[in-house]
Amino acid sequence: MAVFNKNTLTQVSGFDNQIIAGELVWQQKTFWNLALNADDGLPLDLTNATIEAEIIRRTLTNVRDSRYGLAFDIGNYDPTPAAINLTITNVVGANGSFTLVIDSDAWDLIEGQVGLDIANINGVGYSGRIKISFPVEGTTPANDLIIFLLFLVRSDAIVNN
Repeated sequence: MAVFNKNTLTQVSGFDNQIIAGELVWQQKTFWNLALNADDGLPLDLTNATIEAEIIRRTLTNVRDSRYGLAFDIGNYDPTPAAINLTITNVVGANGSFTLVIDSDAWDLIEGQVGLDIANINGVGYSGRIKISFPVEGTTPANDLIIFLLFLVRSDAIVNN
């Protein structure tokens, strides 16, 4: 998996927020098993939480491999596409764990797009978030935990060149 420059990640998630970032190949299916811990190191109880994830197509420019990792500028894609819902499965609330499924069928990319040309160094970008919503519990108000997402999708030059 690619190492992203800290400044690139900050464009998406800010300075102190969690982020999952990765470089994927067009039509790749993958997943991440996530396990969250509370401040005390114990599993974060997700039993009553609602978990959803979505991404949206972005424009990437000035993609370069810098001394400190992959760097690029990210911007809005034109025309603005609809957000894409990602699948959350295998939720085990008491363990604070779930699986985020990355299914390339949902990306709405078509063969021959310029961003997937093997000669295009910019690739195709997506940003988004996982939102974990906790309900009111006793005197604790409802709150949301956000984990930002950033994916760079490139051609493998076999299927889409």
